Amino acid sequence: MSLQTLDRTQWSFAEALAHVQNVTVARRAVEAAKLPPKPAPAHQQWNPPQDPTLAWKAEAETELLVALRDGDLLAQGRYTEERTHGWGHGGNSSGFGLHSGYHSSIRPEEWREGKYLMGRLTARNWEFIDIRMPRFLVKTIWPDYVPETARPAADTADVPYTTPYLDLMQRAIAHFGISAGNQEKKECLLDWFLGQEIDGEPVSKNLADAMATLIRLPAAQRGGAKRVLGPDLRNAG
Repeated sequence: MSLQTLDRTQWSFAEALAHVQNVTVARRAVEAAKLPPKPAPAHQQWNPPQDPTLAWKAEAETELLVALRDGDLLAQGRYTEERTHGWGHGGNSSGFGLHSGYHSSIRPEEWREGKYLMGRLTARNWEFIDIRMPRFLVKTIWPDYVPETARPAADTADVPYTTPYLDLMQRAIAHFGISAGNQEKKECLLDWFLGQEIDGEPVSKNLADAMATLIRLPAAQRGGAKRVLGPDLRNAG
């Protein structure tokens, strides 16, 4: 990748975490779907099953923090050593203030020493806020999850046919975790498709609109309302 095409987009910690969570949830959902069904536990009415998505998202946050603490992922933040008041003063405040207006690198040792909470990496004698990290580096470690498809050997005559358009729609399904019970809003899908490329060309608005429609269920297009058939009046006098 040349300097002219290097993706210099910076993601906030929240944006990076949302991406890692989307990838992890999509991967875990596919893995869970392959497992045999578990028998319903006794007294289920008193112990309703927990949503596994919560655990998968917590796992994703741990993975992100480990990558920062190990130095696999680099981040920057606005630094300070100045205390404007005591610990815990002012609700959720950490006690630090007068942060630098410029971003500086956060070392792995600082990630291990400090504690990340509510947008702040705080240690005993210093703090970083407004934490950012390169989007391309986050997506290098956690690329968009695309479920593997069972394909015959390349020299057989039954290799499944696909196109770049179908592949892109499959990527969108995995990225948003779309399922029969989770129908993402069309506007969000449209924006995502418009940010993609096919064979090096940006996706047009008409094509993005069509793909955003095709990966959702027909019921979702009608707002969930079922079609009501009236009497056949074609042969009425």
